[in-house]
Order: sequence, then C-alpha cells, then structure tokens
Amino acid sequence: MRQSTRMIGGVLMTLALISRWDSGMAGQQTGGTPSVLVIPSLSGSDLFRFYCASCHGRDGTGDGPVAAALTRRPPDLTLMARRNGGRFPTDRVEGFVTGNREPTLAHGSAEMPVWGPIFKALDPHDRMNRIRIQNMVAFIESIQSK
Repeated sequence: MRQSTRMIGGVLMTLALISRWDSGMAGQQTGGTPSVLVIPSLSGSDLFRFYCASCHGRDGTGDGPVAAALTRRPPDLTLMARRNGGRFPTDRVEGFVTGNREPTLAHGSAEMPVWGPIFKALDPHDRMNRIRIQNMVAFIESIQSK
C-alpha cells in the first residue's frame, strides 16, 4: 500500500503541474484552489489534452511541453496503426491507458499508474471509468495518420 500511495502522490503532483500548464482546460489556478484531478468531460479529446498532451502533445506527435525534460521522447501516437501493419492496436493502447501492460522505458513498470488506475481511485463509478477509457482509446485511434 505504501508504494501505491507514493505512486498516486507522484501522479497527483504531475496532474497539478498539468492543470497549471493547461489553463484552458482546468481554469486559472488562484490562491489555495486545489487542482482538478478528474475532469468532468467524458470526451476522448478533452481527456487526451488533460492527461496525455503534456508529454505526447495536443496532436499526439510526441512534442508536448514536458517532452524535452524526459529521457526518452514520447512516441508519435499518430503512427500506431501504421507501425502495427495498418491495424490500430486497441487492446495495447487500452493497456497503456489503464496500466495493464508490459513495462516500458517511458512509462515505467506495470505498477506505475498511468491514468486508468487514477480514474478508478478518484471516481467510484466503474461505468464512468470504462467510458473514459473507451473514449480516450477511440480518440487516439481517430488521430492515426492515413
């Protein structure tokens, strides 16, 4: 439990930084106002902008404002289908969103919460979590280059 608490704390700190960067989505931070942890929108594009764009960029090409500070450049998510023989790897992408995947250098071990576990920890309505994850994956599929 202690490791989970540390991981969630790190993610919450990241979210606070993201919400300050993306004032168009989370609003201006003033005084002691707490950062938004789960946005009310279920739109895949809104979820992607809030949770993923800091690293992957608003258009998914890997050029987000945090990308330069990372040891590995985030991949161009618009090329996933092309790199997978023209077929979008839905299950694999869902695994990255939920944290149920093989470890990678960029995202760390499988225990590292990406965003699915955060949705589950902050929103007790599993149906809503499922909708968020499906919409996020569908959005990433929609930005695939032709």
